[in-house]
Amino acid sequence: MKTQFLAFVIALAPFSLVFSQSPAGSSYFQAVEEYKLRNYSKSIELLKSLQAEGKATFESYALLAYNYDKLNDFENAYGSIQEARKRKPDDENLAADTLGILAKYKKWKAVIELSEKFVPLFPTNAEIRFFYSLALSEKGAGKVALSQIEKAKSGNANDVRFLELEGKIYYSLKNYDKADMSLRWASSLNEKSASIWNNLALVQEALYRQNIKLGKKKDAIGYLEEAKECIQKAENIDSNDSSVKENHKRIHSISQS
Repeated sequence: MKTQFLAFVIALAPFSLVFSQSPAGSSYFQAVEEYKLRNYSKSIELLKSLQAEGKATFESYALLAYNYDKLNDFENAYGSIQEARKRKPDDENLAADTLGILAKYKKWKAVIELSEKFVPLFPTNAEIRFFYSLALSEKGAGKVALSQIEKAKSGNANDVRFLELEGKIYYSLKNYDKADMSLRWASSLNEKSASIWNNLALVQEALYRQNIKLGKKKDAIGYLEEAKECIQKAENIDSNDSSVKENHKRIHSISQS
């Protein structure tokens, strides 16, 4: 049986200091405006000119990293944010965005190694804890990831990302009841997420198959109907996603006989 969860979309949110006062001058502010207008190559050109003039700051290197990230240039994005961190190593936002860049390009081992340094330094930072948990789950350490999620949820109980990731991990561990609980909670907080409804549909499908094996046909049919409702909601939100399409086709083709 082929089932497809939707991958998490990694989107960096440039921290506020990037857009604050900077000693770099007007070229920096123009680079900020070009970034906002999605003119990433132009923004990079302006920031490179600051470097050539010896006026680079941690803000300009961070903005350079975000520009390169938008252009899907991992090497330059990561190199630039490392330069920013050299200038301000204790900034937790930079630390989180460093992990974000690595996670976007699935550098899971590097995310884990850096997270193990960052988590003790910034124990309440939800972004850092999320990327750590995500990397652990991707490397097959689901139970360790769950322990990190529990710590993060103590201060971020309604963070949908943790609930969805928790649900996906429980699903992979075949603990479908707990997966169901986590994803239902997530769906109550974000009803517009195709990913959450898609993943919840897969959990209902798994519960359907589990109850069929147990001979509980009536319960199984209930789970199947809910799986169909959930995958339909996912398709209504994002009908172009290939995973949603495949899951929708498979779930609706299941016989109740």
